[in-house]
Amino acid sequence: MTPHDPALRITSNLLCLWGLCASAACRRAKSCKGNPGDCITRYAPLAPEDARYGVLAIACAANDGVSNDDMRAAAPAEIAALEAWITRVYKAHGNGQPA
Repeated sequence: MTPHDPALRITSNLLCLWGLCASAACRRAKSCKGNPGDCITRYAPLAPEDARYGVLAIACAANDGVSNDDMRAAAPAEIAALEAWITRVYKAHGNGQPA
């Protein structure tokens, strides 16, 4: 993977790392606008571990062609933790829920 690999940007955005980022551009856009590899290295450890596993479950399901329903059935706690984390990040930035 290169530092600007699309998979890194997707991972950064799924974990809402923009909410932890020092860059105002990322926080305004609610999306990684910098180097997602650096962002993941710096901020992903601050996200809850089970939420990080939720992102991994999504990535593995997408890679393996597994349906959303089957992925949710296989990793319900991890997906719930990721959803809770996303909600917390959006609430912390005064937005309630993602669009």
